[in-house]
Amino acid sequence: MKQPSRKKRERRNVGWIWLLFLCTLLSLHFWFPEFGTGAMDDTYSSSGSGKKAFFLLLEYETNYTERNRVPLSMLNQSLDYNDTLCILGPARYPSPLEWSILLDWVNEGGRLIISASDKHPEFEINPLEISVSYLDETERENIPLDYVEKQKNKESRITFSFDDKHSLLAGKATTVFPDAKSIIWETNAQVNSKSGQTLISLGETKQAVRLKHGFGDIVVAASSDIFSNQSMIDGGSVAAFRLIESAGMLDYVVVDESLNASGTSKVVALLINPTFRPLTIQILIALLLYGWWHSIRFGPFLSSHILARHNIVSHTDNVGNLHFKNGNAHALFRAYVKQLFTELHLRHFRGEEHRVIDPIARRLKQDPQKVKALLMKAAKLSNSKSITRHQMGSLIRKLSKIRQAAQPGR
Repeated sequence: MKQPSRKKRERRNVGWIWLLFLCTLLSLHFWFPEFGTGAMDDTYSSSGSGKKAFFLLLEYETNYTERNRVPLSMLNQSLDYNDTLCILGPARYPSPLEWSILLDWVNEGGRLIISASDKHPEFEINPLEISVSYLDETERENIPLDYVEKQKNKESRITFSFDDKHSLLAGKATTVFPDAKSIIWETNAQVNSKSGQTLISLGETKQAVRLKHGFGDIVVAASSDIFSNQSMIDGGSVAAFRLIESAGMLDYVVVDESLNASGTSKVVALLINPTFRPLTIQILIALLLYGWWHSIRFGPFLSSHILARHNIVSHTDNVGNLHFKNGNAHALFRAYVKQLFTELHLRHFRGEEHRVIDPIARRLKQDPQKVKALLMKAAKLSNSKSITRHQMGSLIRKLSKIRQAAQPGR
């Protein structure tokens, strides 16, 4: 049995490669890898630092919980005064205009919970004189670390991290919640406030504070690690839920994601944003199918566009091949010279050949005497039997330029 050629096997393998890429793109609808765009700790993420598990907990325990993707400056139009807004470790903090709108909404009875991001926890709410700042060196030394954290510090003798002064510390924090009086709290910052109720404290530092603002409540936390998926696994779900509940009864809860979306890289994050991700995948699939369509032949071979009647070019080729096989190229050269002299009408200008040669020489930018000498040489050699094929080929190339210059209108 004759084996298929190597080219056919390669074309067949290329088809499987295209199919593999197509299946890979289709699978992205069900599972999409997480990239470092800055939003790996939002409520869409299933990683250890994400908050998807806490969002599912809120959905289960409250009447209604949803995510917010619109800017905060427009959110107050859809929020009632007894709703709860959660801003949990955002990629960026609200702008002064957004703070003004949020505080007006809280003043009318809204409930706001905001926790600092572990990567950049420093922010300030000027009208309320409350802020979050990094722990200084003395405060970090006085924090009662958890036993596991102490063992970890003893085992790690050498460190290569340049951000140790702002790394997270795990300590035993005390709370005001009856069912979670002591919890493991990871933080690298503290809440600075002269008023309000301290909900969570770690050593001498305030980690979560609740204060009244008009008819509403605001809860500020120095860390958002308590809301992470890893914290839910380690048993921090009760304390996290109580911290949100401390602002008031949870009926309608909105978890903000607009600050995460607007605080990440626009080049990559916008394309793989959960809202636009299906469209991005569909565009990639369309490009893949377009490339496949133009790289593989479909259907039977096309019929050849050769006419049944031979054209003049194939006739000339056949005549030339016959003369070449018979060694009779001299007859063709003589016929070519005769036809050229007929087209130039030199017989009608005997004695006045310059009237024909001068315009041709001018177009060729040559001396008329050289053009005349070339024509005389061709006429003489056309009657000679000692001319070689090399000479005939060279003369025909030169004469063809004269023939083209003699017919400028064509």
